[in-house]
Amino acid sequence: MRIGNVSGIPIKLHLSWLILAGLSIYSFEQLFTLNGQSGLPLALLGTLLLLCSIVLHEVGHALMARRLGLRVTAITLFLTGGLTELADDVDLPQSEFKIALVGPLVNVGLAIAAFVGAWFSQGVWASFWATLAIINGLLAVFNLLPCHPLDGGRVLRSIFWFLNDDLLRGTLQASMIGRYLGNGLMIIGLVALFSNALTGSLLLLMGWMTNRAAVSNFVQTTLNYTLSRALVGEVMTRSFRTVSPHLTLDLFAGQYLLGQAEPAFPVVHSERLIGMISVQHLYRYAMGEWRSISVGDAMTPKADLPRLNVGDSMQTAYYTMLGQRYDSLPVTDGDAVVGIVRHRDVVAFVQSALKIKV
Repeated sequence: MRIGNVSGIPIKLHLSWLILAGLSIYSFEQLFTLNGQSGLPLALLGTLLLLCSIVLHEVGHALMARRLGLRVTAITLFLTGGLTELADDVDLPQSEFKIALVGPLVNVGLAIAAFVGAWFSQGVWASFWATLAIINGLLAVFNLLPCHPLDGGRVLRSIFWFLNDDLLRGTLQASMIGRYLGNGLMIIGLVALFSNALTGSLLLLMGWMTNRAAVSNFVQTTLNYTLSRALVGEVMTRSFRTVSPHLTLDLFAGQYLLGQAEPAFPVVHSERLIGMISVQHLYRYAMGEWRSISVGDAMTPKADLPRLNVGDSMQTAYYTMLGQRYDSLPVTDGDAVVGIVRHRDVVAFVQSALKIKV
C-alpha cells in the first residue's frame, strides 16, 4: 500500500513489513521497560525512526539514480528491507557503484547523527539514541556484505565490471564471491548447531539464501543483458508446423502432439494467422468431446495473442511470454506467420551467448 512520496517518488509498504515492525516494537519495548515503566512509547518511536532510516536509505539510491539520468518508479519496503525500482538498466559501472554505495552512506550519516544525540542526552534517551546509532551502523555494515542483492554485492559487481569492461564477467566474479560467502556461512552454521541450535539454524538459512541470491543474480543479469541486445528474429525458429482450424481435436492430438516435443502450433487459414493452439487447450474438454470440437473452436484467437514482429526487442517479447504465461508465440509479418518464439529457444540462445561471452 502507498504511504506517501518523496520528491515525487511513490513510497509503498508491503504487508510483510508489518512483521519487521512487530519484531522492532517487541525488541525496543523489552529494552526500555525499566522500573515498572512501559517502554511502549519509545518502542513505537524507535520503530518509526527505523522505518525512516530504511526509507532514507532507499531515497539515497533513488536520488542518485535520478541524478545519473535513470527513471525511478517506486520505493517498496519489505520484511527484509527496501527496494528501489528503476525503469532503466544501469549501463555504466561507475553509475552502479555510486547508486549502490550511497544507501549505506546514508545509514552511516544517520548513525553519526544518532550518536551525537546520545552524546548530548542523558538517562533513557541517551540509551535510545545510542541504540539507533548502533542499528544504523549495523544496517550499513550488513548492506555492504559482498552479496547480491545487498549493496555490497552491487558495489563489488561494479568494480569487477569496470576492471573487465564486461558486465557479464563482472557479475560472474561477484556472484562467485557471494557463493563463497554463502558456503562459509553454512559451514559456520553447521558448527554452531552443536552449541546453539537457533543460531546455527539461522546461519544455515542465511548462507543458503546468500548462495541462491548470488546464482539468481547472475542468471537474471545474463538473461536481461543478452535478450536486451537481441531481436525476435534472431531467436525465433523458422521451422514450424501449422494447423488447420477445421481439424478436430482428436486428430490434432494424434497428428501433432503424440510423440512430438512441440508445445504449441499456429492456426492458419489461407496463409493467414487466425490463432494458436496447444495441449493446454485440450484439457478444457473431456476426451469424448474431442471428435466434435474443431481446432478453430478451441484455439486462442489471434486478437487475444500478443503481437510479435521480427524487429521487436527479445527482452520485451520474453517478459510478455512470462507475464501472460505463453510457452510459445507466433511471429508475424502482416498476417503471415514467419516464425515461432518458444521458451526453449530463448534458453538455448542465452546459453549460446553465455558460452561466447564468459
